[in-house]
Amino acid sequence: MWAVLAAVLGGPVALAAPSATPSAGAGAAASVESHTTAPQATAPIGDPTAPPMAAWGPATAVLPAEEQADRLSTDFQVQSDGSVIVTESIRWRFPDGEERHGILRNVKVRAGYRDSETQYRYYELTGVTVTSPSGAPTDIAISDVGAYRQIRVGSPSLTVSGTADYVVRFRLGRIVNDIGDGTAEFYYNVVDTSNGFPQRSVSARVTGPAAATRAACFHGPLGSTTPCEATPGATSTFAVPDLEAEEGASVLTSYPRDAFGDLTPDLREGDVDASSGALVSPDAARALGWLAIGLGILLPLLAGSLMGLLVWTRGRDEQYAGLTPGLTPGVGQVVPVVVGGPDPTVAVQFTPPAGVQPGMLGTILDEQVNLVDVTATLVDLAVRGHLQIARDDQGFLRPDDWVLTRTAPPATTGALAPYEQVLLDSVFATGERVALSQLKNHFKPTLDAVERLMYEEVVQRGWFRRSPERQRAGWVGLGSVLLAAGVLVVFLGWGPLSGLFADAGFPLSPFWVLIGGVVVTGLLVRALGRRMAARTAPGSAVLAQARGFERYIATAEANQIRWEEAQDVFSRFLPYAIVFGLADRWATVFEEVAAAAAAAGHVVASPTWYVGNWSAGGFSHVASSMDSFSTVAAGTFVSTPGSSGSSGFSGGGGFSGGGGGGSSGGSW
Repeated sequence: MWAVLAAVLGGPVALAAPSATPSAGAGAAASVESHTTAPQATAPIGDPTAPPMAAWGPATAVLPAEEQADRLSTDFQVQSDGSVIVTESIRWRFPDGEERHGILRNVKVRAGYRDSETQYRYYELTGVTVTSPSGAPTDIAISDVGAYRQIRVGSPSLTVSGTADYVVRFRLGRIVNDIGDGTAEFYYNVVDTSNGFPQRSVSARVTGPAAATRAACFHGPLGSTTPCEATPGATSTFAVPDLEAEEGASVLTSYPRDAFGDLTPDLREGDVDASSGALVSPDAARALGWLAIGLGILLPLLAGSLMGLLVWTRGRDEQYAGLTPGLTPGVGQVVPVVVGGPDPTVAVQFTPPAGVQPGMLGTILDEQVNLVDVTATLVDLAVRGHLQIARDDQGFLRPDDWVLTRTAPPATTGALAPYEQVLLDSVFATGERVALSQLKNHFKPTLDAVERLMYEEVVQRGWFRRSPERQRAGWVGLGSVLLAAGVLVVFLGWGPLSGLFADAGFPLSPFWVLIGGVVVTGLLVRALGRRMAARTAPGSAVLAQARGFERYIATAEANQIRWEEAQDVFSRFLPYAIVFGLADRWATVFEEVAAAAAAAGHVVASPTWYVGNWSAGGFSHVASSMDSFSTVAAGTFVSTPGSSGSSGFSGGGGFSGGGGGGSSGGSW
């Protein structure tokens, strides 16, 4: 009946358990709670006054018999402050032919105290960690199930089958009992009788702050007093026979009282079977809940409003008012500057912006220094006479390798920009002739330096007031800190912080509303912060010229190009076409130029900066080769050493078999 009721309600059913006190002779399944009074008798097996078995914890649906714990080994480290660190080593066998997500562990954190209807004893659960020696997913989600905390282990998106090993570790506070006769007892249910699965190879070890003077172990159904093997000592050991479903086991160790400090139990006001352990009064919990909900809603609204205002006032490009896009004021001319406005209509421009190299043009286009901007810069340096690029056709190196040879530029060549000089000098740092593959795993620091200098260059030219990369990084970093704070609070503060809202009466814990608000705030700051980089009015003018030149590369026709200028025009504009992603289209135009020239008996000269089989494909061959070169160079530049290329819940509830706390579980 209890399993059916649990299935109808969509989860485990928990009913209140009576309170009593254990002693060394108490049974494994006696539902009792230790305190400082003298031990009382436990309910014997079959006692008609004892509550139904399901009343001792969350009800368990019947699962296939082949699901079980093949091994359960539990280590207890009893602390002098009365807490215990529990380490459960579990080998879980999942149902044959079925895929599950992981396991469940139900840990009792609330228990009745001296038959009180207004107070309960609380065992604070902290420090939950899970590992899997077999490599199973170990994501953790902790929720309240009546008087228990349910630890759900596994990933909703990943499944496991067969058997899997888990190591579950947690701490329970104030669980040791002051018996009042000069001794203190640790009494714990290793397996409780509400557990719905067989448990094989069950063992336990208890280590205390002093050697145990006595040890006892009990196993069997609810109320059983059947003993199992127990050996007291500095580390007390317990061996439990194999347990069937609805059989449990409890262990007990006794110590001198002076081995411990204060053993006052953690008593709290409320119902023992409420959904969680409240840390504050219901009124305070509700007030804190409303505060958390308010912050969770207000933070994203404030972040969205403030970031939107900043993007509107400082994250939009400036433009010269009243001037044709692409033009700048003349000497002495004063032109007002406006922020934002519609995207300007640009006219075709037959040359790139004066003095703007391909790498700079790529940066002004998208406000970022991309790898293609760097590789296009290297091709541009070759076109300008600083090096030759050749495919390694000799078979010395890899088939896709390239050989770069430094050359003396023409005397009329202007000085290089700082980023160009660093790039050129770094490529040929080991000699005047270098294979691209020789730069692998060594060039990344140079690439970072070149990118940094390119950002500094666009600021020095007045196109941006600050480095767009630094602006984005600052806002993205702030958003990332907020996201990390939300995640950190979830992992480290879920247990204690969620307990603040235990009796608040909200259908959803305000804790999650607050965390959700922090996460959304971080995402908003990150997303809108990426738009904070803005061009100045001169930068917008250069952008309009670049867009006009891009239109020319995309629409140029062969009949617009003179035969005798074909090779020079093709080479000078090829690096820009690479940045625009139009190199193939640019080569196609010049193939038509070369064909028309050949028909008229004119031969178009091959580029001097590229060493390759010109007759095999002409301009298309050069363009495709440079595309391949850019791809290989990009991979080489970024390389570093060492790099290379629903099922429902099924499981049992918890049970106090005489000791404080207790564990059980299943799979999901």
